[in-house]
Amino acid sequence: MFQISTLFENFPIVSHSRMVNRGYGVWLAWGEDLDESIVRSLSDFGGLLMSESRNQAYWFFFSSDVFRVAARLEIWARLNPMAVFMQIMPATLLVDYSLDLSLKVADEFTSQEVATPKEFEVMVHPQLSDEIKKIAGLNLEETRTPTGISKSGWVTLVPDQGLVYDSLLSWYFIIIPVGNQSDKEFIRGWRSFFSDIQLLLQKLGIQYITSEVRVILPIGSLSLLRTFLRELLSIITKARGNDEEGHYWPTVMALVPQMNMSFNDEILRKVHLDWDKLTPDSPHLRYRDAYLLGADFAINEVRFGSEQETVESWCHVSLKQGAQDVSSSAIEVTISRRVSVGENDDCFYCGMKNHTPAECPSRQLKGLDLRAWKNLAAIDSDKFNEGFQNIDLSMQGKENVAEEFSKLVAGGNGYEGIITKALFSINAVSQLRTLYMVWRSRGKEWPRGIMDQGPEEGELIWSAYDAMVNGSLTDAELLTKNAMIRFSRSYQPRALIGFIELENGNGEQAYFYWQEAERLSFSPLQQGYFIYLQARMQEVGGDFGDASNTYRRAARLCPEWLDPLYRRAVCMVKMGFAEQAVPYFEDLIERDPHYFNRVAIDPELDRGRLTVLQALGQLWEIAEAEAKEIAAGMDSLAEDISQWFEEGHEFADDAAKFMDRMRKLAKINNYVAFRHLTSGVARLTQEIEKRVEYEIKVINKKLEIYREELLDIQREASWFPFPKLLTEFNGDFNYCADKIYWIKTQNLNQAETFRKTQQYLSRIDERLKKLRHRLVTLRVIRDSTLFVMLLGRSFIWLEVLFLGMALLCVPALIYYSKNFPSNFVIDMIIRQKWEFQQGMILILSILALAISAFRAAVVFEKKKRELFLIEDDKEEK
Repeated sequence: MFQISTLFENFPIVSHSRMVNRGYGVWLAWGEDLDESIVRSLSDFGGLLMSESRNQAYWFFFSSDVFRVAARLEIWARLNPMAVFMQIMPATLLVDYSLDLSLKVADEFTSQEVATPKEFEVMVHPQLSDEIKKIAGLNLEETRTPTGISKSGWVTLVPDQGLVYDSLLSWYFIIIPVGNQSDKEFIRGWRSFFSDIQLLLQKLGIQYITSEVRVILPIGSLSLLRTFLRELLSIITKARGNDEEGHYWPTVMALVPQMNMSFNDEILRKVHLDWDKLTPDSPHLRYRDAYLLGADFAINEVRFGSEQETVESWCHVSLKQGAQDVSSSAIEVTISRRVSVGENDDCFYCGMKNHTPAECPSRQLKGLDLRAWKNLAAIDSDKFNEGFQNIDLSMQGKENVAEEFSKLVAGGNGYEGIITKALFSINAVSQLRTLYMVWRSRGKEWPRGIMDQGPEEGELIWSAYDAMVNGSLTDAELLTKNAMIRFSRSYQPRALIGFIELENGNGEQAYFYWQEAERLSFSPLQQGYFIYLQARMQEVGGDFGDASNTYRRAARLCPEWLDPLYRRAVCMVKMGFAEQAVPYFEDLIERDPHYFNRVAIDPELDRGRLTVLQALGQLWEIAEAEAKEIAAGMDSLAEDISQWFEEGHEFADDAAKFMDRMRKLAKINNYVAFRHLTSGVARLTQEIEKRVEYEIKVINKKLEIYREELLDIQREASWFPFPKLLTEFNGDFNYCADKIYWIKTQNLNQAETFRKTQQYLSRIDERLKKLRHRLVTLRVIRDSTLFVMLLGRSFIWLEVLFLGMALLCVPALIYYSKNFPSNFVIDMIIRQKWEFQQGMILILSILALAISAFRAAVVFEKKKRELFLIEDDKEEK
């Protein structure tokens, strides 16, 4: 339960009131979170936040605008349900002698409590019924009083959804320079100072009139008043500081309520103020208006006579110490009159009013050119104004505006060309070029699916499309109707004839055909596209509420598609819900930064343009601050990269190229550049961390490989019996072993150690190559020695055996020859027994050598494996 008493505990006690004013109190209670747009709406309609605690707040209103803002929120809640309880009751504002505020309400209201609301509900005290009936479209219904609410016969507010409930807060601001108008210094100083004020008025889109040297301008909203006074006081402060340049001249200023006064110089005679008594350079206004300005303004009292002070009495305001111009951070874009002004309705294709859809330059465009937004993001935001000014200059004296825009789209150079191409890309989805891509698309969903393009299939429908693009609507219509007859179940001819009916001025027929095309479509991409076209038709027809719901349906069909969400937010602005549209714009910008520039140049946001850009100013501030911080640390990041990676490293080269692109972005004063710089450097930082982790894994893997290779080298070289001959070999081996051990014992997550490790690894690799090369020679010597040893052992045994046989052969032959008959051969051997024996020894020795070599070759590999296997076993033991 929420108890209102906790809010009244925060009010200061006023024993003696300086001013008293009856008004309206609003008790607000909500569920989990309160939409920021509600707070903004209450504030812009003249609400004063008096007290706030957990999930409840108390506001005070001077005027019946409280009922108008409640009606707007009630209508908004029908589109976007929210759990908020609002109770409107009589209240009295008390102002003490320190100009602090307090409240007084009837005792019946101070003990109320309410449960957590489940829906939006506005309850009004019956005492206020007569005031509500004076507002057209507002009705009251009796309702059951919830538990905990005072028994006063509360009624609920029921607004007519078809009416617009705008705030009645409006003023005229009057500026009068001090001094003699005929004085030369007056003329020079006032002219210079007023030129700065003119720039401010142009930036904010405020019209003004002059009566002699007096300036009168209308202020139509509280948010505009806050912005204007804040920037005006900033201009005065800066001008005073640069007075030596002659850009300052003192003036008296006053803000007066419009009260049905016509916008002409008669206002000066109807305002009863002694201008000679006003404090120069201080905006004078009523206390009730001053309190609405917010916390950035200090209220200063003035005394005109001894009359009783009320909230209608005069005071003047100044900026508090440390208050900044919050709107100065947002981009300031003045839309060209050639873009925003025209005699026609909003063009279906582009939203401009200076031509009909049949004349729209977008009809000649082909493909969804994303470069339009990239080019816009590549220039400073303050160049947007220059681009729009160039558009106006290039079209001076030209009657056919559409033709001039076509020239700029086709080959416009400079900022005006960039701006124009972006203007015609804002609503590219509803243009003919997108229809062509949808027909050829093989994808299933927006936005990626539209880029998957296939070939043109069929002939009749493409001929009709070409005829329409070339302006031959009659031929296009004939071909399209023939295609509808031949292909009765195809969505393509119905899609095209919808555009034909559009350009013929039959919007309802176009809407009908696109409904048919949606029904015949077979992919979410096609269905979402035709739903989008239906919503766009509703939007240009002024049915913003229905268009918003239809755009939402398209977005649900393709959740990743941002264009319907953007159009839905634009519809909210057109309905007058600019404050409520801000969160949607912020979400879109978070998902795609290019939408910030789209909002900045969109001519269809005219009604709530200033409100939206002011609200997005905080996004600009945050992005700019982050970008500046990152830009200041880019040199440090480059040093970090050089500390981690050596010059010539693959990643270091890629990172250097990326850093060059980021440095170029850092020089661009554009929101998209800010975001890309921030995300790009953040991504690079992550890539550095990932690369270091990867490199550490590679290093550890290499160390294991190098370690195994060193062990193999050690085993191969350990048999060598002459260690003194391996001095250089051992030096390289020990170097590799020492460095591998050093790397193993170090923390590789430190830049210096990591880079030194990379250097050591390259040196280890070089020395291992030398060791492997030298090991080839050692292996040759080893294998040769082993082969000689095997051959020698076999040869010795065979030689001994064969020598014994040779020595015994001749005596045995002489002994046994006695038993045989005389033979020539035997006689010859006996006669030359010593020569025969020598020859036999030689032959047997050669035979022993041959047999030994053959045997050594046969058993060499086996013996080598057995030998080193024995050595491995010994090492393992």
